[in-house]
Amino acid sequence: MSVNNSLKAKLTQIPHKPGVYLMRDRFGKVIYVGKARDLKKRVSQYFHPSRRQSWDLKLKALIDTIHDLDFFTVRTEAEALLLEGKLIKEFKPKYNISFRDDKRFLMIKVNLNDPVPLFTLTRLKTDDGSKYFGPFVDSKAARNTLA
Repeated sequence: MSVNNSLKAKLTQIPHKPGVYLMRDRFGKVIYVGKARDLKKRVSQYFHPSRRQSWDLKLKALIDTIHDLDFFTVRTEAEALLLEGKLIKEFKPKYNISFRDDKRFLMIKVNLNDPVPLFTLTRLKTDDGSKYFGPFVDSKAARNTLA
């Protein structure tokens, strides 16, 4: 992958701060939105030649398509997370959708129709009269809740 001069210049301007970055294709369309604790470190990883061997095909396709990028600094990681979500909803970038894990978040299910209600973990909500709690973004937190 060759990095154009405009992109090289932008890469030198990225600060070591939390924020969100938008990657664009040659038509200016946003193809990926990401967040980082340290924008400079995170964005630089995409362009570091020594890491190229470990990229999967989807990541390689994304990197080969990057023509330009924008970034926004924020004060905290939490702000970055909120802004990232907002921008993904706004732009619906191709690679955010294709990278999305098709797993659903865990929920705690309790079937109140059982003689002794049992708490279980599930990723699918069914219309069976059970009560569901969640979803839990952090599956470890869901498991610890039941422990």
